[in-house]
Amino acid sequence: MNRVKQLAIAAITAFCAAMPMPTWAEQLRILTSMPPSFYTPFVTAFEARHPQTDVIVLNKNTNASVDELLRGNERRFDIFWTSSPEPFVLLQQNDLVALHPDGTQAVHPFAYSAFGWAQRASDAVPISLDWDSLLDPALAGKIAMARPSRSGSTHMMLERFFQVRGWHEGWAYLLELSANLSTLTARSFTVLDGVASGRFEMGLTIDFLAHSHQGEPLSLTYGNPAMVTAARLAVLRDGQSRTAADLFAGFVTSDDGQRLLLTPEIARTPYAAKIRAASDAPYHQVLEDALALTWMEYDATLASARYWAVNALFDAFVSEPFARRQSVWARLRRLEAAHWPTDRAALLEVRRLLTTMPVTEAQLGVVGTATNSGAFVALSEQQSARMTQWRALSHSQLDAAELALSMVEDQGVKQ
Repeated sequence: MNRVKQLAIAAITAFCAAMPMPTWAEQLRILTSMPPSFYTPFVTAFEARHPQTDVIVLNKNTNASVDELLRGNERRFDIFWTSSPEPFVLLQQNDLVALHPDGTQAVHPFAYSAFGWAQRASDAVPISLDWDSLLDPALAGKIAMARPSRSGSTHMMLERFFQVRGWHEGWAYLLELSANLSTLTARSFTVLDGVASGRFEMGLTIDFLAHSHQGEPLSLTYGNPAMVTAARLAVLRDGQSRTAADLFAGFVTSDDGQRLLLTPEIARTPYAAKIRAASDAPYHQVLEDALALTWMEYDATLASARYWAVNALFDAFVSEPFARRQSVWARLRRLEAAHWPTDRAALLEVRRLLTTMPVTEAQLGVVGTATNSGAFVALSEQQSARMTQWRALSHSQLDAAELALSMVEDQGVKQ
């Protein structure tokens, strides 16, 4: 049948109700953050195997998708499909995932992913494989990333820094990285569109988006250490077609489905080890090496417990004061590079202010708990109070940094 219908969010319910359907057809509804280039081959192959099933796909960012499901899945989606593991923990803890006959929840890992940075293959600049190389002041204004509160994969990348480096060191890295950012986009795939068009010199991304990007060839560099997570799909408890959903999940995780991941249009690393072993794509070996490091296993439960808090903190300290923070960083770097005598102690204090997250993990409290649906819907009273507090802390830090820089700059003028 090969009919994939991508529906506008506002019209999908009316469309589904009004669409003439043969009495013998079964409808399977999929909610995913994956791009059409990824899911279309799976839907095409599945419909060819099950011509009685009509597949409808709604593409929606991860956070908005979880929001809808936590509000009750009124449109009765059968499958939720995304790369970030945290949403599945939230759905499981809210009893929104269907159960297998043995009582286990129907969440199926299907592929591995890792993070790095993409550049246009035609003008890729050689750079160290170390993530810290992205902090080089020469890269100021040249790196793009998506806003984590709008992109599940970018949120996952932030969490990997926290889990590998620790809370304070992870934030120190991200806050300094913000000095080199060109922009924060609303969706992760628009980062790569900007890199391909030459708008950005490099973009932070999950690997498969770069490997499968259409048009201008992109070069992806995996940062060392590679940060690997398993992408998943879930059969939803309140979906309208459980049989078709189970069949689709079975197909994606079957040998045929896993081999489909290896096609150039998708270019993902299969979850099945035997299928990975049959591929000669070089990035598969990078991930194999990383998977051997068990100490780097991703803690999705921890990540989901502070999902809202991490996104809110990033917005309060980076996204919202973006231009101001970059201006302060530029002033600091100019003074650090100055050849005339400066108050180095004062500059060290400014750097400390700009790379310190004043909110500890212990202070996150219950605002980030996974069972709180307010993490994805309207802010609770407590969350609103925390955001007000965190914004005040962010502005206070920048005020102190600007005052210290002004004093140092005044000293330079007098000399």
